Formats: sequence, C-alpha cells, structure tokens
Amino acid sequence: MAAKGKILVVDNETDQLEMVREILQRMGYEVRTTDSPQRAVEMVREVDFRVILIDLIMPEIDGTELCEQIKRVCPASAIYAYSGHAHLYSSEQLRRAGFQGTITKPATMSEIKTAIGQAM
Repeated sequence: MAAKGKILVVDNETDQLEMVREILQRMGYEVRTTDSPQRAVEMVREVDFRVILIDLIMPEIDGTELCEQIKRVCPASAIYAYSGHAHLYSSEQLRRAGFQGTITKPATMSEIKTAIGQAM
C-alpha cells in the first residue's frame, strides 16, 4: 500500500517524536522526524512534505521562527504547531508565523487524525 502523504515532525523530545511517528505510520503516512530545527529546514529542501508538525518550545530556536523559515522554502506545506505550550502564543502570532492550526500535547490519535485529514 502506498503512503497517503509525507509528514515531517520536529520536536526536541525523542519520546514525542516516536509516539507521533507510530500514530501517523499506523494511519498510513510516510513519516520523517528530527529533533534539529536546522535539519528540518534541510529536509524540506529535499522532500515535499504535505504536512509538518513543529514543537513551539525548543532549545535552539522558537517554533514560530522555524515555521517562518520553512514557509520561505516550502510555502505549500500545511504546518501545525504541535505543543503543550500553545497557550503562550496568541492565535494571531501563530497565524502570522504560518501555522495552519494547533495540535495540543498530549494529543489523542483522533485529534491528530482530524488535523492531518484537514490538511491533506
């Protein structure tokens, strides 16, 4: 069975990367993950991801800044803030950065499925 689409997940927490990868792969998506914002920008230059999930709070870079960088490289990708700290940002800040929506950690499989389905 061919994958439904390619998804990138960027998060500095390894356990979150593994959990989301498992959920999305079970849903039939091809999933790539990284804990490095710099690597994420390189990856979007190499691969056409339909959806990208970005943690907002990372040690190297703020998720909104990473979203802006990725949008410059790949404006067609749907990017979601995937964070337990989205409440620290206004919806306007997230929209201006280029996020299509927010998935709040800890997210259920149903919440992830709904957001990804809307983006696809």
